[in-house]
Amino acid sequence: MKLRFQITKEKEIRFISHLEYVRTIGRAIRRAKLPAAYSQGFNPHMKYSLASALGVGVVSYAEFVELELTEPMNPLEAAEAFKKALPRGIRVLAVDAVETNAPALMSVAGGAEYRVTVPWTGNVADAVEKFNSADEVFFEKQAPKAKEKVKRIDVKFYIPEISVVQRETETELHFHCRITHNGSMKAVNLLNTLNEQYGLQIPVEKADIERMDLYRTDEMGNKWPMLDSLYEQG
Repeated sequence: MKLRFQITKEKEIRFISHLEYVRTIGRAIRRAKLPAAYSQGFNPHMKYSLASALGVGVVSYAEFVELELTEPMNPLEAAEAFKKALPRGIRVLAVDAVETNAPALMSVAGGAEYRVTVPWTGNVADAVEKFNSADEVFFEKQAPKAKEKVKRIDVKFYIPEISVVQRETETELHFHCRITHNGSMKAVNLLNTLNEQYGLQIPVEKADIERMDLYRTDEMGNKWPMLDSLYEQG
């Protein structure tokens, strides 16, 4: 069987790398003494994975860990043991169990919901309206491992719409971002796009970025929870 946990990456650990976050989870699984399965060969690895990589500096309430077991285990008991083994900054929110041959979570993640809060109160409303009504909005970035190549990305393919709330001292942006097998769009790149395309001066380096949800999608674009049945944890 496989266990699936919904966990967090909170503010006090948001600047650790994705690799270190993954390693921290692996160490917690071992401390919890869960009957984890391992790969075969000279250098066996524990069979666990995350549904979608998270950027450095991003807080998340919707990280999903999938762990293959060598024997059945009560999901609630596993969640309690895992929760006690995790360090500060990572909490277990829910757990589910599926058959070993169920599709991997990373193959079914279809989208994510974000909230971005910036200590800035510039005139973003007009820019958001223009972005929402545009058919295409392009962002250019350096392609990895190709120093002279520039990758041109249609932001609207990944983020069709933005909503905005402005308060006395801050601006809050909400949006959903598509996740595909070929990649996704970072929230920081959306902010850079708004600055470049609409002449804004959002202080990107001061933005608090939070992943609020991660979900599956079907061919019609409907959103479904990553876990089919949640055993909520306190």
